[in-house]
Amino acid sequence: MKRNLAVPCSAVVLLTAWMLAGPVLAQEGSAATQGAAAARPRVTNARSNDRKHPNQAALGDAISLSIPALKSYLNGDATRCEDLVLFLDEVAIHGSSPESCDPFRGEVRFLLDRTDESDAAWRALLAEPVGFSRKVSVSCGPSGRLLFETEVNDFELVVVPPVELYGFLAAAALGLAGLFRLARRTTLLRASGPGTASGIQAPYSLARFQLAFWSFLVIAAYVFIWLITEELDTITGSVLVLLGIGSGTALGAAFIDQSKPQAPAGPNPVSQGFLRDVLSDDQGISLHRFQLFIWTLILGIIFCASVYNGLAMPQFSPTLLGLMGLSSGTYLGFKVPEPPRRE
Repeated sequence: MKRNLAVPCSAVVLLTAWMLAGPVLAQEGSAATQGAAAARPRVTNARSNDRKHPNQAALGDAISLSIPALKSYLNGDATRCEDLVLFLDEVAIHGSSPESCDPFRGEVRFLLDRTDESDAAWRALLAEPVGFSRKVSVSCGPSGRLLFETEVNDFELVVVPPVELYGFLAAAALGLAGLFRLARRTTLLRASGPGTASGIQAPYSLARFQLAFWSFLVIAAYVFIWLITEELDTITGSVLVLLGIGSGTALGAAFIDQSKPQAPAGPNPVSQGFLRDVLSDDQGISLHRFQLFIWTLILGIIFCASVYNGLAMPQFSPTLLGLMGLSSGTYLGFKVPEPPRRE
């Protein structure tokens, strides 16, 4: 009878001990979880090397991140700092290792530099600028893994330097105004040849307009991209082809004009206005001129939109470039039988 009572008594003792120890173990587990969460890396502050504006940075500046739990995360191995990657708006900036790292102070310093590895990331961050700067979150994390949690969500990334942009717009406006002035008062964009006037009243040349159009767009786009991205090697194969088509058309038109016989005596051709000159031959508005003029404008619009959206010179498909070349070739082919007194 005593043995039968021992089993229930033992069960009661064990149950009571478990009930008393349960809350203690739960509290210890909760404390351990909170301790692990507290030791998890978290970016608490970010500042640039610009003392006047520590909350903003641009390409070429340095940015320092404060991470209180960095020392415990690195576990005494400072070389692991080299694996950290900067994140701006959750976009990883690969190819730029930390410039410096201080685990004891919990600080990591990155240089905002554009490299071949980080080119795609910077294009995503700087493309389609709608203002001089944009608000971004700042964090870092080990390469190939998720970024650390961050408290910095309103850091100001300078997209377009205001002074440089105003200077570019002023220079572009002056250049465009100068081009218009030269086009109206000189023979810069006007026809030449034995049957045309040498003065300012000669008709406008479609071939020269096309060459000037692409030259101005490429120069302006090159300066604009360099201003924002600081890249110098931005000329693409498509751009070279477009410039080649424009140059070849202008050279071909000049050769055809010079090879024509002297026109009969009579009044020199006089400009009838830009659009009428570039779109018309002696029989009126011609389809081949209209085709070349329209496709030049369409590709020019696409060119400008691509530069603004992607901060890069566009890469046109071979089909579009072939269409442009075909239009120029058709224009030159129909130009051969035109009378020498007209461009």
